[in-house]
Amino acid sequence: MSKIFLVLLICFMVAAGFVCFVLYKIANNTNISISVNDTEGQYQVNASYGRGQSRKVLSYIDAQLSSSKQFRHSIMNGDITLDDNTRIYIKTRPGKLILRINKNENDSTSIDRIKKIAEGIKVRLTED
Repeated sequence: MSKIFLVLLICFMVAAGFVCFVLYKIANNTNISISVNDTEGQYQVNASYGRGQSRKVLSYIDAQLSSSKQFRHSIMNGDITLDDNTRIYIKTRPGKLILRINKNENDSTSIDRIKKIAEGIKVRLTED
């Protein structure tokens, strides 16, 4: 009788651990997707990542683009002109990012800056 109870208890603990692991994975949505579309007229980055990584990504963008901490908000949607007159479109939601720069409206320095930020986002999302 006690062996059956012990086996059932162990099975219950294993099942509970598995359920907790699955819920953790769902909550953190560890699937990461980053795509870059570089055409003659624009450069666009689309990123999808775990909601828990949003703060890290937006803080990085903030550090690279602005001294006013305007990008730390988890929800943004619109065109922004930076201090150096770079014009970008940014759309953020928890776990999602779209960053677009029009190549005809911005100089090559600004475009290269956005490309480096895209690479930095990739690095930060793949870090542990």
